[in-house]
Amino acid sequence: MEPKTAVCKEARKPLRLAVLTTTYPSDDDDAIPAFVFELCRRLSPAFEITVLAPACEGARAGHWAGVHVVRYRYASRRGQQLTSGGGILPNLRRSPALLVWLPGLMLSQAFALWTRRRQFDVIHAHWLVPNGVIALLSGGGRPVVCTSHGADVFALQGRLFETLRRWVMQNAFAVTAVGEPLRAALTATAPSKAVSVLPMGCDLERFSPRAEGSPLAGRLLYVGRLVPKKGVDALLRALALLQRSHRRVHLRVIGEGPERETLEQLTQSLGLGGDVQFLGGMANARLPDEYREAETVVLPFRQAADGDAEGLGLTLIEALACGCKLVVGYSEAQEDLTRDCPGLWRCDADDSSALAEAIEASLRTPHQAQSLRAARQPRLLPMAWETIAAQYADLLLAAHRSASKPGDAR
Repeated sequence: MEPKTAVCKEARKPLRLAVLTTTYPSDDDDAIPAFVFELCRRLSPAFEITVLAPACEGARAGHWAGVHVVRYRYASRRGQQLTSGGGILPNLRRSPALLVWLPGLMLSQAFALWTRRRQFDVIHAHWLVPNGVIALLSGGGRPVVCTSHGADVFALQGRLFETLRRWVMQNAFAVTAVGEPLRAALTATAPSKAVSVLPMGCDLERFSPRAEGSPLAGRLLYVGRLVPKKGVDALLRALALLQRSHRRVHLRVIGEGPERETLEQLTQSLGLGGDVQFLGGMANARLPDEYREAETVVLPFRQAADGDAEGLGLTLIEALACGCKLVVGYSEAQEDLTRDCPGLWRCDADDSSALAEAIEASLRTPHQAQSLRAARQPRLLPMAWETIAAQYADLLLAAHRSASKPGDAR
């Protein structure tokens, strides 16, 4: 289901969409989460899209995959590290000195939008704070659709952030959340504002089971950022327990983040040095093969001490689509996907013994990737990118229609 071309009737041209984001790949081989890129790429037949994203060394700009990418500078070359790796909040926790560049990031984004505001009909801001605030203040009155991904709600606590979120929700045309718990939290902030659940999607053709053969026995896989809410430290402790029970497993950790050094030190202290590989970030195109070669994918989601929690977890959907056996931590955001899901074990990720037992149970279960994919298909189809992009296209078109004089500079 491809989105239909959205046309401005007055000008007989495709609607011009501005996308504000602080997470966007720098090139085709970048390991940074690509969900904003993938959504824009699929919306490009329907809209004339300009993405406003932070600059970083070697980042691609100009025309790319049907989208025009503008990279705004916000610091010196050395200082433009605020949005890389694990993202803004984890980077600030790891290196508080980077805070000095945050005002520059926000001002540069606001300036980039303000100077181009007449070029757009609609604005899509990913994350309510700060991007939703900037879209409303610097967008020249264009209708704004905001999407919350989780960290802008769960990790930004306090009266100031709650006030900013409420103001954005009251003034945006529409607000979407990538999961039901996130929608509930936003609705509690502004009860009069309707919030729809509209997640990011998954390429169900790329992420599919292997055609033949079996995964590598005893191989475990983790994919995601190395931040506290992902629970990789709990996974390492569970591996140590499996090792003591003479269960031979090998873990591949794919991802970057501020916790990497700490996790590598924990690996050595637990005596797991020969059984764990930290592979760093990996291009999204290589991930399907990693899923297919793993006997079990382990995603020990949990709530971090600062309240941050997983919004949806696209790696979960990718692993489900590849027919992987899965062990996941309890998470409200994934409740509908994981409840009574075939080939999936849920446990309290903070309980290392329970996590180890769940992994052991998964390894004792025969691997049947094709049949698992088929059984999960009803859960997966609503997550297909084609379906998600069509829904976002409808919402953005409705936002344009809501403007009284969409062609005016307001």
